[in-house]
Amino acid sequence: MVSYIFRRLVMLAPMLLGVSVAVFLVLHLIPGDPARMAAGPDATEADVQQIRVNYGLDRSLTHQYGIYLTKLLQGDLGESFQTLGPVTEGIARTFPATLELTIAGMLIAVLVGVPLGIYSALNPSGPADRLVTGIAVLGISMPGFFLGLMLMLVFASMLGWLPPTGRGTWAHLVLPSLTLGLPYVATFARLTRSSMLEVLTEDFIRTARAKGLSWWKVTYRHALRNASIPIVTVLGLDFSRLLGGAAIVETVFAWPGMGRYMVEAIMVRDIYVIQGTILVFAAAVVIINLFVDVIYGILDPRISYA
Repeated sequence: MVSYIFRRLVMLAPMLLGVSVAVFLVLHLIPGDPARMAAGPDATEADVQQIRVNYGLDRSLTHQYGIYLTKLLQGDLGESFQTLGPVTEGIARTFPATLELTIAGMLIAVLVGVPLGIYSALNPSGPADRLVTGIAVLGISMPGFFLGLMLMLVFASMLGWLPPTGRGTWAHLVLPSLTLGLPYVATFARLTRSSMLEVLTEDFIRTARAKGLSWWKVTYRHALRNASIPIVTVLGLDFSRLLGGAAIVETVFAWPGMGRYMVEAIMVRDIYVIQGTILVFAAAVVIINLFVDVIYGILDPRISYA
């Protein structure tokens, strides 16, 4: 297991190198002049040219990428055009907020969706099963930004129970995390239901019941553990989606996270901020997938990483 984790971490370097090349080329080949956007509408041509010189934008693409890669290997992601501060400081300031929101949203999705799926599987074709299926269709169909605006309208504007925007207390986390996590409740409910229905028909479940084991042990110790492999797989994929998709929720609720930081940089084409945030997101996805692979081995000892 240790050697497998080491190999996966070694593979992180060429993957990030490829991401950096792709993002660098896309940002420099799309129409528009980042130096002019950074200078502002009232800047003179001399000011724009000075910005190009200061950030090396007057040189060839290969030379610019060589400078960027050299700084990247030293842990320097460059400087923001807007704040004139290091991108690493901006990411260090905003990434914890995004991670907090993503974890809260995922906890809502799992802690609500998985029990709903289990209950639905234990009572197939009943009223609860049909209700879960209806909730699943509704959750998958509803856009995240619309759900966020509706929650803000009801709980912040009409009832006044929760703050509409910002970050500071636990109350500020409720609406954004619900907006982020509720659509994924449907995914986990449907997946848990189908996995549990398949496992509950296996011979070892009938054997466990014949031995007189309690309902709790049969359902959660035997059935759920064997049905959890696909759930964990989707959990890793959805966590990556939540991490990258938090930008919309952060924008709606003015949550000071890295997704909003990246969106604001895209609006003014702050290329170093965009490159840095995408690299961090890419590295986070690889680490999440590695963590999911390790959980596989814990849930099912038959899985080998030799």
